[in-house]
Amino acid sequence: MKLINDLFEVVSTTQHDDSYQCQVRFNPEHRIYKAHFPGNPITPGVCLMQMGEELLEQKYGKLLQLTVVKTIRFKKIVGPNDTPTYTFTKEVLDQDTLTVDIIVSDEEDEAVKMSLQYKVLDEA
Repeated sequence: MKLINDLFEVVSTTQHDDSYQCQVRFNPEHRIYKAHFPGNPITPGVCLMQMGEELLEQKYGKLLQLTVVKTIRFKKIVGPNDTPTYTFTKEVLDQDTLTVDIIVSDEEDEAVKMSLQYKVLDEA
């Protein structure tokens, strides 16, 4: 199940020399927030990871499959009313493998830091 244009939408994208950034906005009425957690909704970590994958798929026009989670650190809760920025750094595309570091942050702090590796599949 794709989360893009359902749980979240892309507000803006920016390409820098050493990074790629996407700001996103959540759908606070999404059914995920009714279950995780009622009365105190937060965005599940697995959704934050999936969102990163979908943003990369959009950038590269390729389907990706997560193969390795090198590191992941959750530092701050990401809520349904937040508009976090995904910053992709250290992107290395080698044959059929994409390795990337991802930082999910708000205006003040980093919320999540991930170092992930994907297998590059067919065209999206």
